[in-house]
Parts: sequence; C-alpha cells; structure tokens
Amino acid sequence: MTYNVLQDIFYTNFISSKPNLTERSKDNYRKVLTKFTRAINTTLEKVVTDCKNQQDIVTEKIISQGTDENGNPILQKRSRKFNVNNPDSKIKLYLDTFINYCKAQKNSNNTINSNLMLIKAFLKYYDVQLPKGETLKEDTKKWYLLSKEDFKYIINDSTITHASLIKFLMSSGMRITDASSLTIGDFMEATSEYHDYVDVDEFIDNAPSDMIGTWYFHPHKTMKFEVPCLTFNDPESSNLILQNLRKLKNQYSKYVKRKYDIDRVMSKSDALFGSQKSHFKEPLLPGPVAGRFWEKNKKLRDHHINILKEKISKGELSQEDYEKELGKIPRFHAHACRKYFETMIAKNCGNLRICTLMEGHVSPVSTDSSYIKHDIHEVKETYLAAIPDLSLENTDVKVYTSEARKEMENKISNLENELAEKEKQVNNIEEKLSRVDDVLARLDKLEENREVKYDD
Repeated sequence: MTYNVLQDIFYTNFISSKPNLTERSKDNYRKVLTKFTRAINTTLEKVVTDCKNQQDIVTEKIISQGTDENGNPILQKRSRKFNVNNPDSKIKLYLDTFINYCKAQKNSNNTINSNLMLIKAFLKYYDVQLPKGETLKEDTKKWYLLSKEDFKYIINDSTITHASLIKFLMSSGMRITDASSLTIGDFMEATSEYHDYVDVDEFIDNAPSDMIGTWYFHPHKTMKFEVPCLTFNDPESSNLILQNLRKLKNQYSKYVKRKYDIDRVMSKSDALFGSQKSHFKEPLLPGPVAGRFWEKNKKLRDHHINILKEKISKGELSQEDYEKELGKIPRFHAHACRKYFETMIAKNCGNLRICTLMEGHVSPVSTDSSYIKHDIHEVKETYLAAIPDLSLENTDVKVYTSEARKEMENKISNLENELAEKEKQVNNIEEKLSRVDDVLARLDKLEENREVKYDD
C-alpha cells in the first residue's frame, strides 16, 4: 500500500498539537513531510523511532582515575549518551539524504532551508535531537525586476481570471496566500467608497469603473505576530476583476446551467479569484497557481530569447553579450509581482513606516496601529503617487470617493430639477403661444368674413 503521511499517527498527532495552524500551513507541512519520506524512503514513525532509540543509547567506558595509597589503579565507569553529530548518526543521515535529494531536484538553497525548517519543527516536537550545520548558505542570485512590457506579455497570454489575479498582485503587493483567500464580498467592501450596492448582482452589473480598493488585514504569513497591512489595488485591476465577474455572471453561469443543469448563483462568499474546478466558487490554490505561473515564466523566457536572437541576426548584439543577457532575463512568479510592487512603492515614498505598512512587514514604529487610524489618507496619497508606475497603460488618476460621487450626483440632480423647471416654463410658453395662435386664427377668419361682406 502506498504510504500517506496523512495516515501516519505521528503526523496527525503533531498537527493536532497545533490548533492555531492555518490550512495553508497544514498543507505546507503535508507537502514537505511527504517529500521528506520519499527522499529517505521510510515513514515518519520509523524516523522518529530510529532516532529516539539511537539517541537514548548510553555507552559506558572504564577510565583510570589514578592510583590509591597502595598503588593500585582506581577505575571508574563513565556513561556517555550517543552524539547526534557522529558520522553514523541516523538523523544526520536522514537529513543529508533529504538535502541531496532536493539538490538533485534542482531546488534552491532557500527552498531547501524552508523545507528543513518544517522538518525540524516536526522532529523537535518528538524530542529528536538535531545535528549542527544542516542549514545551507542562502542563494545570492541577483534579482532582475520584471518590466511593464513583461507583465503585459504575460497578462495578454492569460485567461481573464489569471489576468485579473496577476494585475491585482502587482498593484497591491499581496502575497498569493492572502489574495487567493479573498471573496467577492471582500472586494465589495474594499471599494465601498465608490458605491452603495449590497446586492452582488447589482454590484457586478453597475459598479463604476476605475475603482481603487482599500485593503486592511493581517497577512497569513505573519498573522501570529499580528503584523498589519494596509494596501490598495489600482483602477486597472478593479476593471479586470469586474470584467471577470461579469463574464462569470452573464456567460459562464448560463454555460453551467446548460451543460450541468446547475443554477450557479453569484454570492458574496464566492472566491474573488475562483477555480474552474469548483465553477469559480472556491479559490485558486497557491500550488496550482504556481504551476500555471511557471508555464508563463517559460513562455516569457522564450519571448526574451527570441528578441535577443533577432538582435543577433540584425547585428545589434554579439554572441558574447547574448550569453550575458540570458542571465538577466527576469523570472515570473507570484513573488515577482510583490517585488515589483515594493520597488514602485519605495520609488514613490520616502517614509519607511508607510512602505512597511503597505508591504505587510514588521514596522520600525511600534505605535503604527494608531498611525493607521489617523493617517490612512496619507498612506493612500503615497499609493496614488505610485499608480502611474503600477499601471500598465498611461493612467490619469481619477479618484471618486463616495463623498465626491454624492456631490456629483447632487449636482446632476440639481441640474435635472433645473431642466425640469425650464421644460415646465417652456411648456407654459408653448401653451400661451398656442392660445395666441388660436386668437390670431380667429381674427384672420373674422377679417376674411369682413372682406367677403365688402365684396358683396
């Protein structure tokens, strides 16, 4: 029978001991510990049992403590527990095997270290002693930022759901775990400055374009530390989200009804970025998203290579420089969107506390919880300044808040009232003119009668 960590009592007991773990964290433990058992070709139960048995071994050694008064040697027993750093240490062998397995899979040192951190947390729970020096040196590969043209290329090659997600990630800086958990109701609330809709269908059909969403939350990654994040999403991403929601409501729901005889009703609890497997009701999972983004990354790399080869054919690039340029091709993945956001915010903001707040990092100022409440407008002003850099097209930022919209609606209402009053006045004038015309017509008729009499 195929081994499954979910059925291993050592795994289930470990997860049960951590009631505050998020579903995302549980899934990470499952994936990493499954990978660990595959690499070492044994079960978690056997790993813990073997290591605990070995570390409990006590060796005794008889040593001489000098001689007594008669010159006889004084012998003493000394007990020593097994040293986990010994070459024959089973836990050291298991971890070394796992590291070699990951390297064969072309995993980066950063990825391996992240995996080891979860494995060690599991082992420590069972009091397994760990050897020293199992953390690898972090990768120092230079980061190349994606350009607007790169994002345009990827978005144009994506479905509307993935396009809206990518644009949202790059304009909000949210991590994929946070963005994937959002619902339509969350989006309605985030954009409530621009509308008063409470019904989902009315919102989808009538929500205005160019909305800027406001998001205040505690990121999943740092939730246990209660690190706040206040960020926004730009008008382009809101427009793409609405385009996607309208397509789901007006086209996909009819398709589901026709093919599966399912009444797909839109609700606030629906995922903002949904998976087709659940008819876009449940969220896209980070794992499948990462796989799809990796496909886009390969296409983007091929696109860059084709551009470089064309330059070579035109004599604009040498073969030597071509090899250098290959190393500068940026990689596309979810964190690349966040990196782009952070770079553009830093470019437009000289206030470190605002930058960290918008990125969801630990703030350098411990009182920022009150800062958010009092100066949210200052944070938004920073975001508005960055919108031209975050937008893929040339964008004139037009901010219509609920107050501005109501003021405009009042102006329109006043103009409509004035127009109605003018129309009433015009109608009165037309009625008077009509009566004048009647009088003139009668006068003309009387005049004609007089002329007839005179002729007679």
